[in-house]
Formats: sequence, structure tokens, C-alpha cells
Amino acid sequence: MSHGAGETYKGYFIKTVARAVNPHSVVSVLFEGSASVSQDPAAAYEDIVPESHIGEDQVFGTEFEAHRHAERAARKFIDGLKHEAKTA
Repeated sequence: MSHGAGETYKGYFIKTVARAVNPHSVVSVLFEGSASVSQDPAAAYEDIVPESHIGEDQVFGTEFEAHRHAERAARKFIDGLKHEAKTA
């Protein structure tokens, strides 16, 4: 498992995690990514499930790709929050 460096996007902090889904494979290890967002980096983060936001592949050949996918899902989630706030 690896943790992303974290970054900010539209006032939110994003953390990503890549986990091996088949760590004992002798052929190749595949990774899935997840993201968490928060408005306060010291507070608890809210988990974002990537597959509920982006309809693409959910398992990747590298940790980098898994982190990137999770970050895109978090950004899409934040954009949705911003859109809901505007229409409310």
C-alpha cells in the first residue's frame, strides 16, 4: 500500500491510497486506488469510492495509475459538491 503526497483542489485537501489487490501473484500485481477529501487537513477525511464516480477500469498495473485514478475521482466528487452548493 502506498499513500499519495496529498494536494489541494478548490479548497479541499485530497489524499490518495493505492492498494495491491493480488499481492501474492507471481505474474503481476494489480492495484486499486481510493481517495479521501477534507476541508481541513488536520480533520478526519471523508472516503470517496472511485467506482461510484468514474465508470472506467478500477484495477491498474501500477500504483501511479491507481493514485491518478483516485485523484480524478476525488476531483469529480468535489466538482459535484461545488455544483450542488450553487444550485441549492
